[in-house]
Amino acid sequence: MRACKCSVLAMVIGSIIPVSYANSLIIDGKLDDQAWQSAQKIETFFQVVPATHKVFNDKLNAQVFSDQSGIYIGITNFQPVHSRKKQFNLQDGFMQADFNRVYIDFSGDGSSAYLFAITLGGGTQDAVVTSQRTTDHDWDGDWQSAYHEYGTHWSSEIFIPWHSVSFSPKLNEQGLATIGLGVQLYELESNHIFANQQQTLSNSDFFLNMPKLEVKVPVQSQLSFVPYMTHQHHFTERQGKNRESDVGFDLLYKPAHNQTLSVAMNPDFAQVDSDDVDVNYSAVETLRTDKRPFFTQDISVFNVDALQDTKLIHTRRIGASSDDGSEMITPIDGAVRFVHQGTHNQWGGFAVRENSLDNAVGKHFYAGRYSYRTANWRTGVLATHVERPWLNRQAHSAAWDSQYQSETWSVQSAFLLSQIDGEEKNTGNGASLDIGYQFSPNTSASGKYLRLNRHFNNRDMGYMKRNDWQYMNLNFSHAVNINNNWLTRVKHVYDVSYETNTDGLKLPSKQGYRAELMMSNGAQWTMQLDHTGKGWQDNIGADSIAFELPEAFETRVLYVSPYIGSFSWAASIELDEEGLSGHAQQYALDMTWMPHENWNIKFNNFYRNGDGWLVANKRNQITEYDRRYFVNTIEVSSLLADNLELSANVQWSVLEAASKEIFQVTEQGLVQRNDLDTSFVDKGLMSQFKLRYRLGAYSDIYLVYRRGGRDIVALQRDNVGEQGWLDGVEQNWTRPDEDSAIFKMRYLF
Repeated sequence: MRACKCSVLAMVIGSIIPVSYANSLIIDGKLDDQAWQSAQKIETFFQVVPATHKVFNDKLNAQVFSDQSGIYIGITNFQPVHSRKKQFNLQDGFMQADFNRVYIDFSGDGSSAYLFAITLGGGTQDAVVTSQRTTDHDWDGDWQSAYHEYGTHWSSEIFIPWHSVSFSPKLNEQGLATIGLGVQLYELESNHIFANQQQTLSNSDFFLNMPKLEVKVPVQSQLSFVPYMTHQHHFTERQGKNRESDVGFDLLYKPAHNQTLSVAMNPDFAQVDSDDVDVNYSAVETLRTDKRPFFTQDISVFNVDALQDTKLIHTRRIGASSDDGSEMITPIDGAVRFVHQGTHNQWGGFAVRENSLDNAVGKHFYAGRYSYRTANWRTGVLATHVERPWLNRQAHSAAWDSQYQSETWSVQSAFLLSQIDGEEKNTGNGASLDIGYQFSPNTSASGKYLRLNRHFNNRDMGYMKRNDWQYMNLNFSHAVNINNNWLTRVKHVYDVSYETNTDGLKLPSKQGYRAELMMSNGAQWTMQLDHTGKGWQDNIGADSIAFELPEAFETRVLYVSPYIGSFSWAASIELDEEGLSGHAQQYALDMTWMPHENWNIKFNNFYRNGDGWLVANKRNQITEYDRRYFVNTIEVSSLLADNLELSANVQWSVLEAASKEIFQVTEQGLVQRNDLDTSFVDKGLMSQFKLRYRLGAYSDIYLVYRRGGRDIVALQRDNVGEQGWLDGVEQNWTRPDEDSAIFKMRYLF
């Protein structure tokens, strides 16, 4: 009965959003152009966070029409001046303002969707939403938006050209294409969300019940040419160089909306933004995102979801350091990609060839993808191949993945294979299964299973936390909506995990409970209690012998203040048991000051102090440290003038680790050693100051200054902490490893 009601509701909503056609208009946020007179309105909205599904006709309304150029969405938000929050944010930055968010499924079949968001203040976000309902903000699209304020309301205007995305139009007998459209208002004052559909991305039936409209999509082709040039001046010599210049281009040809050919010569694979300081002494690699345009376009076609961030394609591998270690970034000779998205069939492939430099250290990357989908079901295969001549190594991987979604069920599975051909030949396999069931919009459960055998290795092109691993998880979530003067929702989350290696050796695994309280004034509280059961640690270092860890408890309390006003903050405190017999305290304080609607200054502080931090110093040797770790980050973002943005990021970290106990790991257990001292101090600094002038989509001028360094010093235990933290940071600033100025320009023709 429930499924029937939801389907009828989706049809009713869809029937009141027909499309009209008009000439293009000026995107200024005012919604006063003549073209809007023929647009159709969306007037019924539901409260979806908290998910009371109460109907509102006075929070917002939306208007939609399309023409030969693209689709236009106009949104009117009925918020009086005193309850609004106006603030600018950099592209894809955190939006601390009232904002409108639009989801568009251009194919109308749930194969993927695109997210477009605009704040009251002009900040924007865009992203790709995959068929598995995961969101990837690395994608940047060609679209326009504006907002305008009135005394009783504010309005936003969004225009998305047809050529800005790849999709297969789903045509009816009249030649009209069916498109899914979701419109939302995020009300910052209360943290409530209002939408024209009752489902959010957390619901398995998000795509199935997305309201539909019918539009006439013109037959179009597109040719885009994006050349770029960069020049870097290194004030501190970097790998024997003081200056580096580069030029290249990306060429994109779309013979139809559902086909895209991308060709790049010496493409723009450089990152303008610096990564955060990475203080990682574990055996698990830090997973980083990738904003490079060549990889973010049509990303949903190549997406294969496996649990625990397991990926066959992790594009940060491409153009990374050379195999001989001589280059931090390996130049790219060329790259090509082709994607076809049909009504039921999708396929695509790409090839990238790094420069061989002087001794064949460059790598070659290839990937191919095919998938078939119906309304509720999808299945496909992905294959990758990497050639590494300098290492005399070839790596292959493959995945067969499937997905099923209904009103209540969500099932995702993947079977994985890898093969390494080198000095030795190793073949590995794995499997991932994620099953979710939605009892109601406020209650859901899921079960997860991941298995990677000890020979599975996808790291030449992909990412995994570890292999030789079996991971199982059960999760139950239930929210209670409360309507009183101080509390609006309480959400309970229960999480149970069990982990072993593939030989059945029990690993430490976590069970936890989390309570989330949403307050009527917009504040939020989170209380969490976790228990990690006794288990064997077999992944602290490469090929290390396993040893047993005791059980441990962790407690955490987090408070997030209301976002309104010119100042907001969040604070958390965590008390943990760690290592063999240690305890730790962890504190975090994040503060945001907004002295002006165009200025945003963030202060993030993290401190952890404990006496049970375990680190592998070498094979079968571990140290338990008294450790103090502090990270401070200052971020500034500003809109200086129309299209001129300033951002600054200064981050410094201090890690002081004094040896407490040192152990040799043996088959019989841990043997204490008294003849060693592995104490050390690790201090790092990263700073970046960036001016960006936006000329248009994929058209920018950047001026960037970077300065920073890292200093790791081995000390005697008694000497750890002698030097003041600020003195160490000053050394990183005065004797930097990186001291560079970068000029970059790109332009879309």
